[in-house]
Amino acid sequence: MSSTASGTGPFRSLFAGIVICALFCVPAAAQSVGGPVYTEPTRSVALPVDRPFEGTIELDVDAADVRRRIFSMHERIPVGNGGAITLLYPRWEPASHGPSLTVTDLAGLVIEAGGRRIPWRRDAYEPHAFHLDVAPGTKAIDVRFQMVVGGDLLTPDIVSVPWQRLVLYPAGWYARNIPVAATVTLPEGLRPFTALEVDGKEGATTRFHVTTLETLLDAPVLAGRYAKQIALTAPGAGAVSLDLVTQRPDDLVVPDARLAELRNLIGQMRAVFGSTPFARYDILARLGDDASSGGTEHRASSENELDSSLFRDWGNQILSRDLIAHEIVHAWNGFYRTPADLWAPTPNVPVAGSLLWMYEGQTEFWGRVLATRAGQFTPAELRDRLALEAAEVAARPGRAWRPLSDDVNYPSFMLRQAVPWRDWQRRRDYYSEGVMLWLAVDAELRERSHGRRGIDDFAHGFFAGATPGAPTRTYTFADLCHALNDVAPSDWDRFLRAWIDGHEELDTSSGLTRHGWRLVFTDAPTAAFRASEEEAGVVDLTYSIGVTARADGTIRAVAWGGPSFQAGLRPGIRIMAVDAAPYGRDALLKAVRESVNHPVVLTIEQDGQRSTVPIRYAGTLRYPRLERIMERPDTLSTLLAPR
Repeated sequence: MSSTASGTGPFRSLFAGIVICALFCVPAAAQSVGGPVYTEPTRSVALPVDRPFEGTIELDVDAADVRRRIFSMHERIPVGNGGAITLLYPRWEPASHGPSLTVTDLAGLVIEAGGRRIPWRRDAYEPHAFHLDVAPGTKAIDVRFQMVVGGDLLTPDIVSVPWQRLVLYPAGWYARNIPVAATVTLPEGLRPFTALEVDGKEGATTRFHVTTLETLLDAPVLAGRYAKQIALTAPGAGAVSLDLVTQRPDDLVVPDARLAELRNLIGQMRAVFGSTPFARYDILARLGDDASSGGTEHRASSENELDSSLFRDWGNQILSRDLIAHEIVHAWNGFYRTPADLWAPTPNVPVAGSLLWMYEGQTEFWGRVLATRAGQFTPAELRDRLALEAAEVAARPGRAWRPLSDDVNYPSFMLRQAVPWRDWQRRRDYYSEGVMLWLAVDAELRERSHGRRGIDDFAHGFFAGATPGAPTRTYTFADLCHALNDVAPSDWDRFLRAWIDGHEELDTSSGLTRHGWRLVFTDAPTAAFRASEEEAGVVDLTYSIGVTARADGTIRAVAWGGPSFQAGLRPGIRIMAVDAAPYGRDALLKAVRESVNHPVVLTIEQDGQRSTVPIRYAGTLRYPRLERIMERPDTLSTLLAPR
């Protein structure tokens, strides 16, 4: 029944209008209910200032307690004439681009001066800051503490020394202005490698030349009982060495072919980037059993975690072969040149990652390209690797709501967070999507210059002028556009923003297509795809029924919107049977292969209950690979050819 029929409609509407106005049309002050008012905290941690620091911090690290895996530190820190000072424990790491360090690792903090203990208090808003009042006339304080979460950093045969987790430093200065004299004591019999200059050794203690806090934090130490250093270049300026630390002596053997490829790699890098931003570079390579590959970049060294079988089983290491290349490229792209919003004067100043698709994305691109030019991949192997990435990037439905320009914010809020729906939530896609982006940039440069110029020309100009002592040069989005325009004039602002802000309309495989190759799917996996499955310990049916499962049937991933998603499956569910047969890799592959004639029916266990779930899919197995477009020139082969 309408309000008009009741005879009260106009009055009811008028009353409603009065009530709404009473609620929302009054001044804000009149809405107060007398509750508390927020008071912004007063800044209590001094901002870093570019000014000289008087004196030198003495830092002694004891890394010999491998049984309990505890680092013990003693610092002597100059404090001028005393007064109020604040000590900081690092929070942000350049390599993670986010607040990845935690002060929960620090324990046993005791501060003294002249044998007298000085009370300290943790900052109420910044737990990585410690305030203390030092008596007038005091010249230095003694600081002792432990880092109690050594983990794999401290083992009887291999020790890694991450300075950024083993130091407290005074607030108020740039890290480059604070001199540090460091020593490290290792277990007996371990040989240390580092980019730091060594002043001398006394037993198991190594004393390093005085350097800045900035340099120290960027120069880890890797030590091993089974260790070997292999020169990859001639001695002198820009020399590079492979510093191997392994679990067994036999793993130190590197075939001549692998060494030749690494030497070629250094030559190919110099051909692209020119002079080196380091006087000497140490490839710190830690080889371990069942190690998941990963690296950490530094200006004059890199940390490379690799499987112990890397060099002796090269054919099955297709996903790891370019890790070393990636990390060395960062010496230019990341340390000599770095995005302006990623540079910070101390490890306790927040940064932003708006250009991670350049910092990490182009570095990933160059890692693939340069490793191929050096012979670490064959062109066919690299194409299979690119197919893997192209398919993964193209199948990211999360782009519908979260463009690449937001994915770069990953380090600020997703570090160490679980991501159950990887393709919908998105996580660090600026690596693999960055490869596709810079392939497209290279294709655009070639077309705009009628084949005369490409991304090598961009790199020649953008990274020019590197020297070991050169300060970091920051850049902005506009700087990138100007540098690209110098190679081949175009509306680069529009081109790049279409990529980083694009949603479903973005064709992420366009670079491959313009280079003469297209992404296709066949019923046979490539070696790269099989390696990806083996590394993850799964059977990957992302591009057919949309599920990835472990050997025990536990579902690791479900493609958002795919057939398994539509059937109600989610990560964590366990597949018990396939078409009434016990679950197994072969049974699942067979069921999908025959899905045109027989529906795939899974028996699953979820929340303690078993049920049968039919998957609506009638196709075959689908695996990505690249196919030649014969009517287009093969400029991808041109890009991958040695220089």
